[in-house]
Amino acid sequence: MSTMAACLGIFILALSVVGQQLPSSPHGCMEGSCYPATGNLLIGRAINLTATSTCGLHGPEHYCIVSHLQDSDKCFSCDSRQPYNPYYHRHSHRVENVIQLKDRNEDFTWWQSVNGEEGVSIKLNLEAEFHFTHLIMKFKTFRPAAMLIERSSDFGHSWRPYRYFAYNCTRTFPRIPAHALHLINDVICEERYSDIEPSTEGEVIYKVLDPAIHVRDPYSLEIQELLRITNLRINFTKLHTLGDNLLDRRSDVLQKYYYALYELVVRGSCFCYGHASECAPVPGVEARDSGMIHGRCVCKHNTEGLNCEHCRDFHHDMPWSPAQPDNPHTCRECNCNGHSSECHFDMAVYLATGNTSGGVCDDCLHNTMGRNCEMCKPFYYQDPSRDIRDPGVCTACDCDPVGSMEGGVCDSHTDLDMGMIGGQCRCKPNVKGARCDDCKEGFYGLSQNDPQGCQPCNCDPRGIIMLGTPCDQISGDCSCKRYVTGRYCNQCLPEYWGLSNDLAGCRACTCDFGGAYNNRCTVENGQCECRSHLIGRQCSDVQPGYFCAALDYYKYEAEDAVGHSPSEHVLPGQARPQAEVDCVEHLNNQLRRHRRHRPVATTQKHRAALRRIRQLQQTPDVRSVHRQRSQGHTVTWTGPGFARVKDGAGLVFSIDNIPYAMEYDIIIRYEPESTEDWEAIVSVTSQLLPTSSRCGNLLPTEQLYTVTLPHHGRYVKMPRPFCFEPSNRYVVAIRFQRHGVSQRHLTAFILVDSLVLTPIYTELPGFQGNDPAAEEHRDEMVRYMCMDSFMATPMPLLAEMCTKLICSISAILHEGALQCQCDPQGSLSAECDRIGGQCHCKPNVIGRRCDQCAPGTYGFGQYGCTACDCHSQGSVGHQCDPGTGQCPCRQGASGRQCSDCQPGQWGFPSCRQCECNGHADHCHPQTGQCQSCRDYTDGPLCDRCVNGFFGNPVLGSGDHCRPCPCPGNPGSGHSHGDSCQADHASNQILCNCNPGYKGNRCDLCAPGYYGNPEHPGGQCRPCQCSGNIDTEDPGSCDPRTGQCLRCLYNTDGSSCSNCKHGYYGNALVQDCRRCTCVTAGTQQSYCSGGHCHCDSQTGACPCRDNVVGDNCDQCAPEHWNFGTDTGCERCGCHPQHATGPHCNMFSGQCHCRQGFGGRQCTECEQFHWGDPRVQCEECNCHPLGSESAQCDRVTGACECRTGASGLRCDSCDRGFSGAFPKCIPCHPCFELWDDTVCTIRQELERIRREVQRILESGEIPGVEDRRIHELEEKLARLRDLIQDGDKDRIHQLIGQSIDDLRAEIALTDGRLMGVARELNGIQVQDEVLRRNLTQMEEELRDLNTTLEQHWKEMVNNSEFQDQFDLVKKYYNESQEAQQRCNASVSGPFSPVEESKAIREQTEDLLSERKDKFLRTVAAQKKSLSELENKVRDVDKKVHQLSHKVCGGSANSSSNGTCPNSPCGGAGCRDSDGQRVCGGDGCNGTVSASLKGLKYADDVTNNLTAASDDLQRVTKKLQDIAMLTQDVKNQAMDTLDKAQKKKDLFENSNKKLKEFIKKIKEFLTVEGADPESIEKVALQVLAISLPVNRTTLDSVVQQIKDSINNLTDIEGVFNNTAEQLRQAKELLNRAKDVKTRAEGVKDTANMTKQALDSSEMAIQKAAEALDQALKNLNSTKNSTAMVEEKLKDLEAMQMDSMMRLANLSRGIDELKSKTDQNREMAQDATNQAQNATLEALGLEEGLNETEGRYKELQMMVDSLGGASGGLDSINQRANEIKKEAEDLLTKANKGIETLRKLERTFRNNEQRMQDQRTELGELEKNATDAREAIRKQVHTYSNCN
Repeated sequence: MSTMAACLGIFILALSVVGQQLPSSPHGCMEGSCYPATGNLLIGRAINLTATSTCGLHGPEHYCIVSHLQDSDKCFSCDSRQPYNPYYHRHSHRVENVIQLKDRNEDFTWWQSVNGEEGVSIKLNLEAEFHFTHLIMKFKTFRPAAMLIERSSDFGHSWRPYRYFAYNCTRTFPRIPAHALHLINDVICEERYSDIEPSTEGEVIYKVLDPAIHVRDPYSLEIQELLRITNLRINFTKLHTLGDNLLDRRSDVLQKYYYALYELVVRGSCFCYGHASECAPVPGVEARDSGMIHGRCVCKHNTEGLNCEHCRDFHHDMPWSPAQPDNPHTCRECNCNGHSSECHFDMAVYLATGNTSGGVCDDCLHNTMGRNCEMCKPFYYQDPSRDIRDPGVCTACDCDPVGSMEGGVCDSHTDLDMGMIGGQCRCKPNVKGARCDDCKEGFYGLSQNDPQGCQPCNCDPRGIIMLGTPCDQISGDCSCKRYVTGRYCNQCLPEYWGLSNDLAGCRACTCDFGGAYNNRCTVENGQCECRSHLIGRQCSDVQPGYFCAALDYYKYEAEDAVGHSPSEHVLPGQARPQAEVDCVEHLNNQLRRHRRHRPVATTQKHRAALRRIRQLQQTPDVRSVHRQRSQGHTVTWTGPGFARVKDGAGLVFSIDNIPYAMEYDIIIRYEPESTEDWEAIVSVTSQLLPTSSRCGNLLPTEQLYTVTLPHHGRYVKMPRPFCFEPSNRYVVAIRFQRHGVSQRHLTAFILVDSLVLTPIYTELPGFQGNDPAAEEHRDEMVRYMCMDSFMATPMPLLAEMCTKLICSISAILHEGALQCQCDPQGSLSAECDRIGGQCHCKPNVIGRRCDQCAPGTYGFGQYGCTACDCHSQGSVGHQCDPGTGQCPCRQGASGRQCSDCQPGQWGFPSCRQCECNGHADHCHPQTGQCQSCRDYTDGPLCDRCVNGFFGNPVLGSGDHCRPCPCPGNPGSGHSHGDSCQADHASNQILCNCNPGYKGNRCDLCAPGYYGNPEHPGGQCRPCQCSGNIDTEDPGSCDPRTGQCLRCLYNTDGSSCSNCKHGYYGNALVQDCRRCTCVTAGTQQSYCSGGHCHCDSQTGACPCRDNVVGDNCDQCAPEHWNFGTDTGCERCGCHPQHATGPHCNMFSGQCHCRQGFGGRQCTECEQFHWGDPRVQCEECNCHPLGSESAQCDRVTGACECRTGASGLRCDSCDRGFSGAFPKCIPCHPCFELWDDTVCTIRQELERIRREVQRILESGEIPGVEDRRIHELEEKLARLRDLIQDGDKDRIHQLIGQSIDDLRAEIALTDGRLMGVARELNGIQVQDEVLRRNLTQMEEELRDLNTTLEQHWKEMVNNSEFQDQFDLVKKYYNESQEAQQRCNASVSGPFSPVEESKAIREQTEDLLSERKDKFLRTVAAQKKSLSELENKVRDVDKKVHQLSHKVCGGSANSSSNGTCPNSPCGGAGCRDSDGQRVCGGDGCNGTVSASLKGLKYADDVTNNLTAASDDLQRVTKKLQDIAMLTQDVKNQAMDTLDKAQKKKDLFENSNKKLKEFIKKIKEFLTVEGADPESIEKVALQVLAISLPVNRTTLDSVVQQIKDSINNLTDIEGVFNNTAEQLRQAKELLNRAKDVKTRAEGVKDTANMTKQALDSSEMAIQKAAEALDQALKNLNSTKNSTAMVEEKLKDLEAMQMDSMMRLANLSRGIDELKSKTDQNREMAQDATNQAQNATLEALGLEEGLNETEGRYKELQMMVDSLGGASGGLDSINQRANEIKKEAEDLLTKANKGIETLRKLERTFRNNEQRMQDQRTELGELEKNATDAREAIRKQVHTYSNCN
């Protein structure tokens, strides 16, 4: 079936091609279009054909063809300096060769470009416009990988593309659509002509009119424009290559890649627009070849021009147009009706006539005008009785004045579009046409009853497209803009808002996809429906006090995680065995041996060393490390610091705050302490089964990851995400261990910062799917690297687009924004950063919420935290207690900062004793000034007497301080002087008296004091006069009794404590003021002499009835008539008509509402009317129409003047006409008409009532014929009256009524639009009114204050009349202010009322959400309760564990100390901030470990060594380091080469397997259609074989070179073994000397450390040799596996690729082993270098050690059992020597193994040679299969 369809398609294609070449139909050009013959436009135009690149133009150039595609000859020469000649210039390949496929000898000719040049184009320039139909190209080489065809229709000035062709359209032309052709003029990219196959004779066919697309009108201007060309250009942009040019750009590689074209056919014809059947040569262009298609048309159909592109003269009545098969579009002669002989074509006229005629006549005669001279000039019209060609056809106008406009100008001709009819006058305002039968533009619905004729469209001008024709004249529907809808175009489409005059009408909502619930918004202001706490029109802004969560928001600090030791099963994976440390066992053996032969001191030293080693083993597996932040340095961590995790230990994180069910990436942030790589084994477990739709279908619920933590990195991401969901709890357990080692080490640690969960944002709405918005969001996340910004810290400055996208993601995850919750003490404000929510912290405060002190600070409070500032010389660390700030002090330092000396000293850090003359024990720590002087001394050095004593207290003076006799001694109760001095001249003691005393011995009272100081116990006390006397005046009070005599400040009384009569206030503070009672409001009995008395304390005056105020200066509320003898009277304001019950206190005038008046608002005010009990209204009488401004107080009717009427006298009265106020009396006959009309109106009113009664009662009374006849007679009389009336007057009245109605409608419409604008501005005005209200309230308070001040001034004024005038003035000001305030406060639209409504809405909203909030609070309380129970359980467990580990429970106080637990425990810290666990007398494991560690330290301190051969050891160790570095370099080179070869094998293997798989699938499918077969064949032909002989030879040679490089290891091993032997020999000697060097403890410590490092380096080297041996064995096994698989390779051809994969895996294992060797070599190098550095430091102490050697020998001889110890040391040295020899033997065996490995690789090389043979055979088989497929494709394509 598919074969038949393909054949049928080819047949139809052939017919279409033949059809395009047929000449015109037999009828010629008379009945329709005619076309010249179609041919190859290249024939005869070789000179017009050019190419931008041609090979051999400047000399011979070599080129080659791709192998396996042609004969054995593969390279040739191109020489195009001469045109092609089949006998002399056969190697010329110019572009003109493409015109003919073969030469006269039937040999192929072709055009060829320069080698390797991709951007090449071929261009054909035509001399005229031609009709282009299709193009055929046949290539000699591969078809281009990318090309495009372009055209120009303006002789090359501009170019437009026809079609793009590419092997991969999306990659090559990303902006060109690659879909199938939808429209005939679509510009698309096509891939079917760009495959690499066939390699020769491949064709590219392009048809301008694709047969598959139906063309509705092939002769339309669009299609003709598509076919019309003057230039054609073919651009080749990309070559097809086999990929070798990417690796090698040499010229010999590029010689086989070029463009070569056998034949180019450009089919077309002379472009005559269907107006010619033949063409002639263009002037100046000769007929070069037979069959050439010429460019000048022989025109028909009254056309002319090179392409018949315009009409002949006087044939312009129709527009020129291309001919069609059934319509020749002949140019028609102009019709000027015999009044002109010249014309031209006007397109506007043609369109206006409905495409019937467009000729416009020029120079019309006989009073005619118009395009056909068919109209008459102004004041003339066309006589319909005469022929249009008659010279007298135009006659003067004779208009009927009844229906026409003034002036008598009639329509000169009939033009329906313009609304004119010849000889007819103008019509009604809204009607047009000769018979007035059409509506004007902007009107619709012609109606007989409409006085205007037609109704206006009423379209909203903002929403319509064109204002000229706004609506349909039949239906009235308006023509809306793109985003506008509704009958009147006054509504926006959904998801649009803001109807305006914009081009589109409405604006898109563009709601934020995360911040808004959807993309809908309000039509008024475009406000989107925002999620919680998101604001802004698009919901893209965050409410103040809230923030958007960053992508790393869910991070869990490692310091807060639970640490676990390596042996605990809660950690994933298996704990590696601990590295063997035999130091403990060795020291224990020595202790047992030395108990009998060594003194106690030596044993204690060994025990101390043992304790230190055990302490190293007991180092905490996980502990928190706080890192101090310094200004100017970047913070690369989060939280206080890190968790320091030992090798093999781990952390357990608990996660229960997931906001959204989705997949999250898990990231670990860390910081290495060394150059080693680490690895993490991560286990993620959910406590509950997942229930969400996203995570519920994913299994398993537990995931295990293993990732490598490179030492140069700072974070690592898990290889795959994990699905988390809310309301579930997850446990993330992580084991940290060194990478690539088999044992864990005690001293290896890694710093872990935090665990971070980042959401997979592509799962969220707004990122899913293939819609453009989602793709753009995903692209922006990648383009702006939004995700990368959150991988490590610190976060860089985010791009604005990232901020927007991240805020959208956060809004989706959390259903809105999150609250900042900034700590009020630690933050500067309640606002935080928009992204991440970081609050703005005070100094030294950290945390997102600013709720904790930074490391190195203390004292969290309202001013932030204070820096510890621990003294660098007095403190052991920079951290201090976070509560007290106490630093850990060194010995001899004290104080909070450890910056003070010990008591009794000063001058830190150079402390010295205080000098206080023996009178004080302490002094100031900085200045040395003595403090707390004794013996009545004072001064910086306690060198003078205190006040009240005299003498010389300086040490050594022999004097002391004695009391002053003033008159008694200090302390006797009779001393009144603060100091004294000895007057040696008078030999008397002169006292310095205390205040209140005087005299030489202070035995008299000073002025202002009284008493008896001369008697023991007597004293002088201040006179109790309340401070109201002059204390310098001796007579102010009695010196004995203290009675006040001279009171000041208007006070009175024995103590001057009362104000005088007529004054009030507080006499105790000198505040007695005169009473300010107003006499008009105060009771007369309290006033005399113009002054009134008041309350002496408060100043309140006794007021008259209903008078209030402290000064009795105002009436009580709701009272007036101030100043009468009886007080004030009640206002009596009307409760409804007054704004309130208050009135003016002088006039009694109430504050009336608008429209009411009278003192009590019980009457209507002037110029108002109505019932004051209901409401008063303003008269508003028109001043020109009414007799007075006052209207009738009952009806409100104004008294009108003659000619005016209406309730307001603002319209013309009945019997008058005109526009008010210009009212003109009507004709006297109006009265007759008016009586008749009034009678008819009364009768109609009666009939209406009768009808209403019938409708209500349902009873129809009898209707007599007589009554009907009477009605008919009345109607007849009415008709007669109308007929006999003055028609002009009637028409005039009707016209005036219509004009008035039109004006009223326009006015009403304007008012409605104004109201709409006011309503739209209410929201803005609300804010303005609120501000005005606040401002006016302030002004009112200021006015009240001013009024009170003025009132006081008035009271103080003597003239009451002046006071009353001032009061009236201020009353008027107050009343005006009150009116302004009332206008702003009262009313339904006032800010107060609106505020009240908003408050009520808010209260309703709060009530609605109250239950939800309470439920949330209850759930949170329940969760907190559960957490508290869990915390108690954990606390119990921690206490038990603390007791076992530390020997005590952890009862820490607020500052972290544990005063009740000397053994410490979990959370306990000492005064220095260090953790406390264990100690002396404690039974915990830590105490036991500390004891062992102390014992080990004691043993280690006794180790001393010295040796004359240390210099040689140093040199030999340096040699070892150099050799090790060489091994390392060689291993790294081998690793790099192996990695490159591994990648090469993997790529080749992958390509070959895909090739075989596609071949299998193709061969197993039956009945495939030709297109599928063709695609598969092209894929097969495009695949290049992975490797060739050259590549395999190169790989084998590199492997041989790598193996040869490994032969130097034997020498390295020999040298290393020799150095090991010598080093161990030196170690034995050093240990021998150690037993004799016990007395040289301090000097020998450095020697011991160097020897320890040397021993460790030797041990590392030995371990490296062992590991190398193991690696060699593993390599041997891997080689054996490769050999076995290579043997199996010979069995089957199809499995060869699988064995290549196995060989690749073997190479990977070898690479892994090489990595391990490199690491071990690096470790050995580092240890050797460390030992070298330490050994160099021993040179200074070596000479001294040699000098004391003899002395040490004598000390050794004096010790008991020395011979036994030496024997044991010698035995140990022999054992070490034997171990070194064994290591040497193992190294030799390893070298032998390497040699075997080399032989194995050579055998593998032979097998790889065999494999190359097999690959050659496989290549041949693939080629044969490809050829078979090609033949099958050829068979299907030819339908054979």
